[in-house]
Amino acid sequence: MALPVLNEHPKYEVVIPSSNIKTTFRPYLVKEEKVLLMASETGDENLIAKATIDLIKSCVDEKLDEKNITIFDMEYLFCQIRAKSVGETANVILYCNDTSCLHENMVSISLDKVQVKDRGLSSNIIDLTPEVKIEMRYPSYYGIANNEFLSESESDIEKLYHTILSCIKAIQTDDERILADNETYEELVNFVNNMTSEQYEKLRAFVLTSPMVSLDHNWTCEKCGKNQTSELKGLQDFF
Repeated sequence: MALPVLNEHPKYEVVIPSSNIKTTFRPYLVKEEKVLLMASETGDENLIAKATIDLIKSCVDEKLDEKNITIFDMEYLFCQIRAKSVGETANVILYCNDTSCLHENMVSISLDKVQVKDRGLSSNIIDLTPEVKIEMRYPSYYGIANNEFLSESESDIEKLYHTILSCIKAIQTDDERILADNETYEELVNFVNNMTSEQYEKLRAFVLTSPMVSLDHNWTCEKCGKNQTSELKGLQDFF
Protein backbone atom coordinates (compact mmCIF):
# COMPACT_ATOMS: atom_id res chain seq x y z
CA MET A 1 0.00 0.00 0.00
CA ALA A 2 1.35 3.39 -0.97
CA LEU A 3 1.86 5.89 1.85
CA PRO A 4 -0.08 9.15 1.60
CA VAL A 5 1.52 12.37 0.42
CA LEU A 6 1.78 14.47 3.57
CA ASN A 7 2.07 18.01 2.30
CA GLU A 8 1.39 20.28 -0.59
CA HIS A 9 4.44 22.50 -0.73
CA PRO A 10 3.53 26.20 -0.83
CA LYS A 11 5.48 28.54 -3.10
CA TYR A 12 6.74 31.99 -2.18
CA GLU A 13 8.06 34.76 -4.39
CA VAL A 14 11.61 36.05 -4.03
CA VAL A 15 13.93 38.28 -6.04
CA ILE A 16 17.52 37.10 -6.51
CA PRO A 17 19.53 40.18 -5.43
CA SER A 18 22.44 40.07 -7.89
CA SER A 19 20.29 39.60 -11.00
CA ASN A 20 16.92 41.05 -9.93
CA ILE A 21 15.30 37.90 -11.34
CA LYS A 22 11.95 37.16 -9.73
CA THR A 23 11.39 33.50 -8.93
CA THR A 24 9.64 31.27 -6.40
CA PHE A 25 10.82 28.87 -3.73
CA ARG A 26 9.40 26.27 -1.37
CA PRO A 27 10.32 25.52 2.26
CA TYR A 28 13.03 22.92 2.75
CA LEU A 29 12.12 19.37 3.75
CA VAL A 30 13.35 17.17 6.59
CA LYS A 31 15.69 15.25 4.26
CA GLU A 32 17.35 18.51 3.14
CA GLU A 33 17.61 19.91 6.66
CA LYS A 34 19.14 16.63 7.84
CA VAL A 35 21.92 16.82 5.25
CA LEU A 36 22.68 20.43 6.22
CA LEU A 37 22.76 19.65 9.95
CA MET A 38 25.03 16.66 9.40
CA ALA A 39 27.40 18.81 7.34
CA SER A 40 27.37 21.53 10.01
CA GLU A 41 28.31 19.02 12.68
CA THR A 42 31.50 18.13 10.81
CA GLY A 43 32.72 21.74 10.75
CA ASP A 44 34.03 21.09 7.23
CA GLU A 45 33.46 24.28 5.20
CA ASN A 46 33.42 22.37 1.92
CA LEU A 47 30.67 20.02 3.10
CA ILE A 48 28.67 22.88 4.62
CA ALA A 49 28.97 24.88 1.38
CA LYS A 50 27.85 21.93 -0.74
CA ALA A 51 24.91 21.13 1.55
CA THR A 52 23.79 24.77 1.63
CA ILE A 53 24.04 25.19 -2.12
CA ASP A 54 22.25 21.88 -2.76
CA LEU A 55 19.45 22.91 -0.40
CA ILE A 56 18.98 26.27 -2.12
CA LYS A 57 19.06 24.69 -5.59
CA SER A 58 16.42 22.17 -4.51
CA CYS A 59 14.08 24.81 -3.08
CA VAL A 60 14.43 27.65 -5.61
CA ASP A 61 12.66 27.25 -8.95
CA GLU A 62 15.10 29.42 -10.92
CA LYS A 63 18.01 27.36 -12.25
CA LEU A 64 21.11 28.48 -10.35
CA ASP A 65 24.73 28.08 -11.35
CA GLU A 66 26.21 26.74 -8.12
CA LYS A 67 29.74 27.82 -8.98
CA ASN A 68 28.76 31.44 -9.58
CA ILE A 69 26.05 32.15 -7.03
CA THR A 70 27.28 35.10 -5.00
CA ILE A 71 27.76 35.00 -1.26
CA PHE A 72 25.02 37.59 -0.70
CA ASP A 73 22.60 35.72 -3.01
CA MET A 74 23.21 32.52 -1.07
CA GLU A 75 22.82 34.18 2.34
CA TYR A 76 19.69 36.09 1.36
CA LEU A 77 18.01 33.09 -0.25
CA PHE A 78 18.87 30.88 2.70
CA CYS A 79 17.34 33.39 5.13
CA GLN A 80 14.14 33.53 3.07
CA ILE A 81 13.91 29.73 2.77
CA ARG A 82 14.69 29.19 6.44
CA ALA A 83 12.05 31.77 7.46
CA LYS A 84 9.33 29.88 5.60
CA SER A 85 10.62 26.45 6.68
CA VAL A 86 11.20 26.84 10.42
CA GLY A 87 9.89 30.25 11.40
CA GLU A 88 10.38 33.90 10.56
CA THR A 89 12.31 34.62 13.75
CA ALA A 90 15.69 33.50 15.02
CA ASN A 91 17.32 33.98 18.41
CA VAL A 92 20.77 35.57 18.48
CA ILE A 93 23.09 36.70 21.27
CA LEU A 94 23.78 40.43 21.41
CA TYR A 95 25.96 42.19 23.97
CA CYS A 96 25.00 45.50 25.53
CA ASN A 97 27.20 48.24 24.09
CA ASP A 98 27.32 50.12 27.39
CA THR A 99 30.82 49.42 28.74
CA SER A 100 29.49 49.49 32.29
CA CYS A 101 27.05 46.68 31.46
CA LEU A 102 28.13 44.44 28.52
CA HIS A 103 25.32 42.05 29.43
CA GLU A 104 24.69 39.06 27.15
CA ASN A 105 21.15 39.21 25.75
CA MET A 106 19.16 36.60 23.85
CA VAL A 107 17.33 38.64 21.23
CA SER A 108 14.71 37.57 18.69
CA ILE A 109 15.16 38.94 15.17
CA SER A 110 12.88 38.83 12.11
CA LEU A 111 14.47 36.98 9.21
CA ASP A 112 11.89 38.31 6.76
CA LYS A 113 13.30 41.81 7.32
CA VAL A 114 16.82 40.86 6.24
CA GLN A 115 17.96 42.91 3.25
CA VAL A 116 20.97 43.05 0.96
CA LYS A 117 22.95 46.21 1.59
CA ASP A 118 24.83 47.58 -1.39
CA ARG A 119 28.18 48.75 -0.03
CA GLY A 120 30.07 48.39 -3.29
CA LEU A 121 31.64 50.59 -5.91
CA SER A 122 29.49 52.10 -8.63
CA SER A 123 31.06 49.94 -11.34
CA ASN A 124 32.64 46.52 -11.62
CA ILE A 125 35.04 47.84 -14.29
CA ILE A 126 38.31 48.95 -12.72
CA ASP A 127 40.85 51.05 -14.60
CA LEU A 128 44.39 49.87 -14.00
CA THR A 129 46.05 51.89 -16.75
CA PRO A 130 44.68 53.92 -19.68
CA GLU A 131 45.01 50.75 -21.80
CA VAL A 132 44.05 48.00 -19.32
CA LYS A 133 40.82 47.52 -17.38
CA ILE A 134 39.69 44.72 -15.08
CA GLU A 135 36.14 43.40 -15.14
CA MET A 136 35.28 42.06 -11.69
CA ARG A 137 32.58 39.70 -10.38
CA TYR A 138 31.34 39.36 -6.84
CA PRO A 139 32.80 36.59 -4.66
CA SER A 140 30.97 33.29 -5.01
CA TYR A 141 30.12 31.16 -2.00
CA TYR A 142 31.21 28.01 -3.80
CA GLY A 143 34.50 29.52 -4.92
CA ILE A 144 35.61 30.59 -1.47
CA ALA A 145 34.56 27.39 0.30
CA ASN A 146 36.11 25.15 -2.36
CA ASN A 147 39.32 27.01 -3.20
CA GLU A 148 41.79 24.21 -3.82
CA PHE A 149 44.73 26.58 -3.37
CA LEU A 150 43.87 27.36 0.25
CA SER A 151 44.46 25.39 3.41
CA GLU A 152 43.04 25.92 6.89
CA SER A 153 46.38 27.38 7.97
CA GLU A 154 46.28 30.19 5.40
CA SER A 155 46.27 33.71 6.84
CA ASP A 156 43.42 36.15 6.26
CA ILE A 157 45.70 38.09 3.91
CA GLU A 158 46.25 35.00 1.76
CA LYS A 159 42.55 34.12 1.79
CA LEU A 160 41.67 37.63 0.62
CA TYR A 161 44.35 37.46 -2.08
CA HIS A 162 42.95 34.22 -3.51
CA THR A 163 39.40 35.59 -3.28
CA ILE A 164 40.47 38.61 -5.32
CA LEU A 165 41.96 36.30 -7.95
CA SER A 166 38.68 34.37 -8.18
CA CYS A 167 36.76 37.64 -8.66
CA ILE A 168 38.64 38.66 -11.80
CA LYS A 169 36.22 37.97 -14.63
CA ALA A 170 38.11 39.46 -17.57
CA ILE A 171 41.04 41.67 -18.53
CA GLN A 172 40.17 44.27 -21.14
CA THR A 173 42.65 45.98 -23.43
CA ASP A 174 42.11 48.23 -26.42
CA ASP A 175 42.29 45.16 -28.67
CA GLU A 176 40.75 42.26 -26.76
CA ARG A 177 38.78 40.96 -23.78
CA ILE A 178 40.61 38.08 -22.07
CA LEU A 179 38.43 35.82 -19.92
CA ALA A 180 40.13 34.93 -16.65
CA ASP A 181 38.57 31.45 -16.70
CA ASN A 182 40.54 30.71 -19.87
CA GLU A 183 43.84 31.50 -18.17
CA THR A 184 45.78 29.31 -15.77
CA TYR A 185 45.86 30.08 -12.08
CA GLU A 186 49.61 30.68 -12.30
CA GLU A 187 49.12 33.24 -15.06
CA LEU A 188 46.60 35.16 -12.96
CA VAL A 189 48.94 35.09 -9.97
CA ASN A 190 51.75 36.49 -12.07
CA PHE A 191 49.44 39.17 -13.49
CA VAL A 192 48.28 40.33 -10.06
CA ASN A 193 51.74 40.12 -8.51
CA ASN A 194 53.00 42.62 -11.08
CA MET A 195 50.43 45.24 -10.07
CA THR A 196 51.38 48.29 -8.05
CA SER A 197 49.96 48.59 -4.53
CA GLU A 198 47.59 51.28 -5.76
CA GLN A 199 46.25 49.04 -8.54
CA TYR A 200 45.84 46.06 -6.23
CA GLU A 201 44.00 48.21 -3.68
CA LYS A 202 41.29 48.92 -6.28
CA LEU A 203 40.60 45.19 -6.62
CA ARG A 204 40.75 44.73 -2.86
CA ALA A 205 38.26 47.56 -2.31
CA PHE A 206 35.80 45.98 -4.74
CA VAL A 207 35.87 42.64 -2.91
CA LEU A 208 35.73 44.11 0.60
CA THR A 209 32.75 46.31 -0.24
CA SER A 210 30.68 43.60 -1.93
CA PRO A 211 26.97 43.62 -0.98
CA MET A 212 26.01 41.63 2.09
CA VAL A 213 22.89 40.60 3.95
CA SER A 214 22.18 43.02 6.74
CA LEU A 215 19.61 43.86 9.40
CA ASP A 216 19.47 46.89 11.70
CA HIS A 217 17.73 45.62 14.84
CA ASN A 218 16.44 47.82 17.66
CA TRP A 219 16.42 46.15 21.06
CA THR A 220 16.63 46.83 24.79
CA CYS A 221 19.18 45.38 27.19
CA GLU A 222 17.34 43.23 29.70
CA LYS A 223 19.79 44.18 32.47
CA CYS A 224 20.37 47.93 32.19
CA GLY A 225 17.34 48.84 30.09
CA LYS A 226 19.34 50.78 27.53
CA ASN A 227 17.78 51.04 24.06
CA GLN A 228 20.25 50.30 21.28
CA THR A 229 20.60 49.32 17.63
CA SER A 230 22.80 46.51 16.35
CA GLU A 231 23.68 45.84 12.73
CA LEU A 232 23.77 42.14 11.95
CA LYS A 233 25.87 41.35 8.89
CA GLY A 234 26.44 38.05 7.13
CA LEU A 235 24.86 34.68 7.73
CA GLN A 236 27.03 33.99 10.80
CA ASP A 237 25.30 36.85 12.66
CA PHE A 238 21.84 35.41 12.09
CA PHE A 239 22.38 31.79 13.14
